[in-house]
Amino acid sequence: MVSAATALEGNPLLPNLIEVAVPRPVWGTYTYSVPENVEPPVVGGRVRVPFGYGSAIGIVVGRPRSSNHTLKDIAKTIDPEPILPADLLSLARWVSDYYHHPLGDVLKTMLPPAARTGRPVRNEPERSWTVTDPATEPEFKNAHRQEEVWTLLRRRGWMKDSKLKDWKVDRSVLKRLHEKGLVRWEHVLPNFEPQPSSIVPTAEQQAAIDKISAGLDQFQVHALEGVTGSGKTEVYIRVIEKVLAQGKQALVLVPEIALTPQTREYFSDRFSHAAVLHSMKATVDRFEIWNRIATGENKIVIGTRSAIFTPFDDLGIIVVDEEHDASYKQGEGLRYSARDLAVYRARELGIPCVLGSATLSLETLHNVARERYDISKLSHRPGMAEMPTFRILDIRGHSLSGGMSEVLIGTIRKHLDARGQVLVLINRRGYSKSLLCTDCGWVKTCEDCDATLTYHEQPFMRLICHQCLRQYPVPDHCGDCESEELIPIGAGTQRTEETLSERFPDVPIHRVDRDVVTTQNKMEALMARLAEDGPSILVGTQMLAKGHHFPEVTLVAVLGADTGFLSADFRAPERTAQLIVQVAGRAGRAERRGEVWIQTYDPDNADLQSLVDDGYSGFAETELRLRKNAEFPPYKHLAVLRADGPDLVETEAFLKQMVDTVNLSGVEKLGPVQAPMSRISSRWRFQAMLLSDSRPRLHVALSQIDHSSAARRKIRWSIDVDPMDTS
Repeated sequence: MVSAATALEGNPLLPNLIEVAVPRPVWGTYTYSVPENVEPPVVGGRVRVPFGYGSAIGIVVGRPRSSNHTLKDIAKTIDPEPILPADLLSLARWVSDYYHHPLGDVLKTMLPPAARTGRPVRNEPERSWTVTDPATEPEFKNAHRQEEVWTLLRRRGWMKDSKLKDWKVDRSVLKRLHEKGLVRWEHVLPNFEPQPSSIVPTAEQQAAIDKISAGLDQFQVHALEGVTGSGKTEVYIRVIEKVLAQGKQALVLVPEIALTPQTREYFSDRFSHAAVLHSMKATVDRFEIWNRIATGENKIVIGTRSAIFTPFDDLGIIVVDEEHDASYKQGEGLRYSARDLAVYRARELGIPCVLGSATLSLETLHNVARERYDISKLSHRPGMAEMPTFRILDIRGHSLSGGMSEVLIGTIRKHLDARGQVLVLINRRGYSKSLLCTDCGWVKTCEDCDATLTYHEQPFMRLICHQCLRQYPVPDHCGDCESEELIPIGAGTQRTEETLSERFPDVPIHRVDRDVVTTQNKMEALMARLAEDGPSILVGTQMLAKGHHFPEVTLVAVLGADTGFLSADFRAPERTAQLIVQVAGRAGRAERRGEVWIQTYDPDNADLQSLVDDGYSGFAETELRLRKNAEFPPYKHLAVLRADGPDLVETEAFLKQMVDTVNLSGVEKLGPVQAPMSRISSRWRFQAMLLSDSRPRLHVALSQIDHSSAARRKIRWSIDVDPMDTS
């Protein structure tokens, strides 16, 4: 760690110059001078600098040896020691280069919000508080809040800072009580001693544990392919136990905030403590957790995408659970992939990285085939649970009710009669896709987007654009021919729920989509009801596939899979197959074997056939062959250029000009063309693709683009390297 006294050594010419990156979307760094009355800053530390007409918090990223400009002085040194260690500064520069994104904005993404405001670092361990003398009865006069807190501590005994925050106890109240001698505190360091467990690893689990553990002192990427319910988390825990025994730390990434509570519970049960880090944490709490990880106080960290940027004292392993999930890819601003950064960071630190999933991404499987990654497989569930069987239901020529054929409704009845639960997956919320005029075929579209409006009946009737979220009243007549013959077309979760309620009036039906299940508490309440309901039906979107366990489900019905398998987005079939397999894993998790029925108008689809006949591995083999023939990733490297603006002609011309600046052999240019959804929020959208056999050559081509074009404020544009979708 660099001391303040030696921070600017090694520059005999101009020892008072520093290079500063400002956490804003600006490309350049700025050189400032350090006046004698300001403490010398350290590389990786924060400083307050004059910027524009005001000031900004910046990060010192280097020490230039000269400058040809008249320089401004920094106003203040904030950190006596680096807040971003050398490995994270190196990572920031690499991310900026790889994703062709301003270094300042990369640092803005890396730093917690409280760090960007200049909040001082507090590296003090957590405290535990109690009353000094529980036998006394202090007189508080009008200090009612102090009296409440003192009474709470006397009643409950020792309470940690984190628990007091749950009770909304302000630190200033504790300080005043301590000054009065009414409370005392002790530092508390978390205990990470593993707790005894009755779980005995299966032979496959033990083989995976041994294989990963054999390389804890070196970089390796280990893919853990385990069917849903096969015990991947147990493998993570056993390996992390060995990492902690070495005195090191562990980072476990999960794709969504909603999955952090249950993941933390797994690890807390076995190690007594696990820190959680994600964007919904209170700003100050998030910064304090971040700092305690940096000092090594927190050994196990459960985090979402942005946790990959956390500073660690001695990181020993990175685990990426559900590594296939698209949520690991940031969709706007800095479009980074946390999964890919996990691999890069592990390589730079010389530690293992574990990528786990029941449906490994095609990129990961491709790297396994090239022997760049090791792999272990968990093909069985512990105990008696068996994997479900798959069936294709050809619905050509069938009339549908609520999106379901009569054959499927009959199958649902059979499972309910056998005291099973049924899960119906339809990845479209709302009542129906839209309203259609039966006389002329008119369908109402959004005034601001190139999208049909989805008809919702609950909580009140309205048409909603799922692109810009604008709402419209339901029309009583056709907008073209004035006919009143308007009918809903297609089915969403609401319409399917309504149909099932009519067919099975005595069966509890639960809808799971963003319109109903808006919080984690509501999801947990639903899980509790399912445990008591007996035969029941769940109707929902892909939310049902996100790590939740429904042990009594014996039938999974998939509606509308054709939309994904026949999409123009080349990654859509992969996402669809992963969703089907993930949601299928919810069936037959106890001792009752489940079934998965997939309705389709295209039963001969190669991807679908291989998925049903040979499972996800069969699908992956087929889809990789199709990708290779089409010369798409992972066989070629891809970047997408996107632009959107209020004027169609100007936006297209702008993106064409950007693409024309790229002139390099071995780089194929496709487009620009209108995006599949050509207009959103009154802005026209265009995109172009750059493809190359060589990743370095692709990056050279991207570096030819003039970033000063961003000055054209009416048009927004971006570069997306390794995109997760092309829509």
